[in-house]
Amino acid sequence: MRVRTTGVKLVVVAAVFGAVALQATPIGEAREAFADAQSYLKQNDLRAAKVSLMNAVKADPAYTDALILQAKVALDLFDPLAAQSALERAVAAGVPQQRIAHLLGQTYWMQGDLAEAEAVLARSNHPDANRIMARVQMDKGDFVAAQSAFDAALAVAPDDSNIWTDIARLRFVTADQKGAIDAVDYALKIDASNVRALEFRGRLMRSQFGIVAALPWFERGLQIAPTDVPLLEEYGATLGEAGRYRDMLKVARQIIALDSRNPTAFYMQAVLAARAGNCKMAKRILPRAGSTFNELPAAMLLDAICEFELGNYNRSVDQLQRLLAMQPRNRKVRTLLAQSLYRAGNPLDALDIIREIAGRGDADSYALTTAARAFEASDQRGNASAALNDAALSVVRAALPLPEPMSLAGAADEARRNPSNARAVIPYIRLLMAEGNIDAAHVEAVRLQAGNAGVADAHILMGDIEMARGNVAGAVTAYGQARAISFTEPVMLRMVDALSRRGDDKAAGEMLAAYLAYNPQSLTALRLAGYRNLDAGQWANAIVLLERARARVGYNDSILLANLARAYSGSGKHDAAVRDAAIAYRIAPANMMVTRTYANVLRKSGKRPKAARELAAKVRAQSVQRE
Repeated sequence: MRVRTTGVKLVVVAAVFGAVALQATPIGEAREAFADAQSYLKQNDLRAAKVSLMNAVKADPAYTDALILQAKVALDLFDPLAAQSALERAVAAGVPQQRIAHLLGQTYWMQGDLAEAEAVLARSNHPDANRIMARVQMDKGDFVAAQSAFDAALAVAPDDSNIWTDIARLRFVTADQKGAIDAVDYALKIDASNVRALEFRGRLMRSQFGIVAALPWFERGLQIAPTDVPLLEEYGATLGEAGRYRDMLKVARQIIALDSRNPTAFYMQAVLAARAGNCKMAKRILPRAGSTFNELPAAMLLDAICEFELGNYNRSVDQLQRLLAMQPRNRKVRTLLAQSLYRAGNPLDALDIIREIAGRGDADSYALTTAARAFEASDQRGNASAALNDAALSVVRAALPLPEPMSLAGAADEARRNPSNARAVIPYIRLLMAEGNIDAAHVEAVRLQAGNAGVADAHILMGDIEMARGNVAGAVTAYGQARAISFTEPVMLRMVDALSRRGDDKAAGEMLAAYLAYNPQSLTALRLAGYRNLDAGQWANAIVLLERARARVGYNDSILLANLARAYSGSGKHDAAVRDAAIAYRIAPANMMVTRTYANVLRKSGKRPKAARELAAKVRAQSVQRE
């Protein structure tokens, strides 16, 4: 018995030592690292999985399963070069190209090589190849081919969460916001932990309801994948838009800890520096985002604003001219360019740029004030006074789209070729309106709206036409349909205006309050809410709202300061009223509304009665000149 027992013990010991020896071999180490990677992936820790797969491949360079998984992880980390390298090594180790063609096609697509991606994906029979092919077609602008590829993908995998997420992207870029929302909601119904779906749902939520409403979706995604950089980028940017700058900075630092060269994180830090008034620091940080990122519109705009604030007006002009060439219908860029040209000593050029906006009924106070200063600098004082008087109105107008950069005949031809495409038909209808042909525009808008129920712009356009026809009730209905899809600032302004014209000020106020709840940093909404409270004699509310607006824009807005002075005066806070009115008057002494406000504030305060009388006399003289 002892002999047998000893023999059994020896066998067991030999087996144990054999297992240890196996673990000590490169193949054993590779298998263990691969198992670790799979465990990390179940925890959505892509970066830890990446390290484990590097160890697996280092231990066994011909470990094809590890190489393929390494490529997949690299793609999920948006690193197509690393993915391509892993796939090429997998092929060299004996993997048939057919097996990994869908992944290789994705690497080409992510690198922007659409022709090669299309060629490689066409040779793949993998279910995911059609999904990536659809993304390739989207980038080529062929949305019909993209939908066809998605249909093929769904035929194989109808309940694939990733496919439905990408279908949502297609619907969004074709202006079908409601369809995009439905698709991404279905994707999350299939897989509630799909981080890409959660990220896109958050982005859609920003336009559907507002900035604050988007945050929980990003936070939910980060609970699942706390180191997901694209999700952190969206979260950080949204925190900044919500005014939570410290939290935004924290996220930016977190991103840099994960990706030391991440351009978005440096851009966020530059934005924070600029918002704090330190444009020199912003200019130092921005280059760290890289030359490619700094050619994007957002970075170009930030750079131009910093140059303007630093007094480098010619540099600001150069940057804004490039940006306006990219976005010729961007009102903000056009106004900033005009301001920069005026400050650079080119008032006539400033007028050429701002005329398209300032001459419209929906011109805002910034555009009108810029036009007035340019008129004055070019010795056209009569035009300057008219523009200043218009700018003095305490109103916030809903901005209509700028004229379409095409002829009516060309737009009509495009609409005939694509009768169900909202992006093709809307310019045609806008041009019909601009020509004064409201009846024809209405006929086309009815057809467009019926075939594009999920497109917010189709409902907005119908509302604009109904307003032009005097049908306020019809406009309210149409704007309400747009609001259910996308509650943006233009929709809010139109709804508030239409409800007010209908005589329903209570509903208008509730609409504005709902928008501010989700967009607490909206300068337009803060102004509008402040002015409405001012007109209603709600002084305390007006002060709170207008002070929040002043915190955003500083002390350079004479109209805002004059209205703050009115609010403080109404509430009996005369010292604050005189202070703000005096600053407004120093900025715009020729503005009749500012001068009148200063005179009234001084009179009510009982201080400097002579100055109050002189200012009142100036207002009377200005009124006579205006007549």
